[in-house]
Amino acid sequence: MAGPDSADRTDRHPLRCDHCGYPIPNEPLSTDVGRFCSKACHEAVIDESTVSTPEEYGRVATGVEPIDSLVSGGIPTDAFVLVSGEEGTRRSELLTELAWRALERGEPLVVVSYANPPTATLERFFENEWNVLSALEEDRLRVLDCFTHRLADREGFLDARNEWTAFVAEAATEAIVEVNDPGDVRETASTLLGTLDDLEMSETGLVVIDSLDELDALVQDQLVHNFVKDVRATVCKARYVPIVAGATTAGEESAPDDEYVFDGIVDLRLADHAESATRLTQIAIRKLIGTRYLPQWVTCEYEPGRGVTVSAPSRESSRPVDVDGTGRRRDRVDR
Repeated sequence: MAGPDSADRTDRHPLRCDHCGYPIPNEPLSTDVGRFCSKACHEAVIDESTVSTPEEYGRVATGVEPIDSLVSGGIPTDAFVLVSGEEGTRRSELLTELAWRALERGEPLVVVSYANPPTATLERFFENEWNVLSALEEDRLRVLDCFTHRLADREGFLDARNEWTAFVAEAATEAIVEVNDPGDVRETASTLLGTLDDLEMSETGLVVIDSLDELDALVQDQLVHNFVKDVRATVCKARYVPIVAGATTAGEESAPDDEYVFDGIVDLRLADHAESATRLTQIAIRKLIGTRYLPQWVTCEYEPGRGVTVSAPSRESSRPVDVDGTGRRRDRVDR
């Protein structure tokens, strides 16, 4: 005859370990200090050792409406996510918004900038009406400069800056981390890890890489592959800090071509509207390991200050996504 613990395990809400928080798959180890899944968890409690539970670090809502409308409960915090789209799909704006939403949550942010000099990277926030000056002063934002090494006349570039660009550069002096040789992926990875240590980034924050196309132009494909695998292991899996990286879809020459190394892939595409000549951007989740998501395209629109939002036609054809005060979506799924 099955006992009460067996009933617990067959219930939709199984008995969970009082230390690690995960479901107990077999008979629980019941003691005077709780019920545990293993001796290791029991001994950790006896030794007064604590760990964060899965609920504390397992998911994070991005704050970007189209993505959160498709993903149930947020993206895993140990995920390396590729944002892939053809030119004109607002890929850069989406990456900038993902970065801003992390700062808006009060979390630290590191942007690895291959595509633009640091001031231009910061200017993208201001162009979207998102003011990052306070984040710079609070030391929550760093920019790894993987661009200016290519400038033949760096002094001329600095002299040509206007007053606003010079002001932003001065405000960001302590936030800009120069990578001496971005073509050396080991140096870039090492600099990134050192920056995460400085910001004490573990189980919090976001890393944005813009973009893998530029890295692919600097080094061989295999080195791009190795870089992605290395930072995925040392940042996402070891620290529970998610990474999002951009890449342009350009047929067979798109980079990178070994997409299996990513935990998630967000696709962007241009689509002709059925009733007009307007070309609209659509977004979909192609892959996201470790969580549920809706396998459908969502039509989007963009507005400075608001970011990328679900467009009106999609809102009319689906139920709204409720978001509570923490930024997490409730379980209301489009049908």
